[in-house]
Amino acid sequence: MLDAKITTERDSMATSADLHIGRRIRGKRRALGLSEESLAAALGVETGRITGYERATERVSSDHLVRLSEILEVPLSYFLPAAPCPGS
Repeated sequence: MLDAKITTERDSMATSADLHIGRRIRGKRRALGLSEESLAAALGVETGRITGYERATERVSSDHLVRLSEILEVPLSYFLPAAPCPGS
């Protein structure tokens, strides 16, 4: 039981990669003039999910990251850090 709690807490902590991805999503969304609401609608999620991604309080799933790359018209590599993120 204790192990499950530790895993859950660790999984909910934002890593530097999560922060980087969130900044990239927000930056590109704003550059395209999209609201969080319109991006959420295109992705098929609630607006709060986009907020969570951008603030790195929610981890972006791989299928959503692929879809975001299509919606935002960027290659998947756009979201990935150029170098490994320490502490990830």
